[in-house]
Amino acid sequence: MNGKNNCGLQTIGCCVKDCKYHESNDFCTAANIKVENAAATRKGETFCSTFVNRASN
Repeated sequence: MNGKNNCGLQTIGCCVKDCKYHESNDFCTAANIKVENAAATRKGETFCSTFVNRASN
């Protein structure tokens, strides 16, 4: 790594349009995300615990 702080330069794609952090260009706008299920062995067993239903606000 070059030693520079790259914080904020990465983007997370998201196609969950019902999440309040979903942006129209299919990116997540949450300040940070948390993916859960420590016992997962494949993609379908993981989930984003940062999800907040857009309708609940």
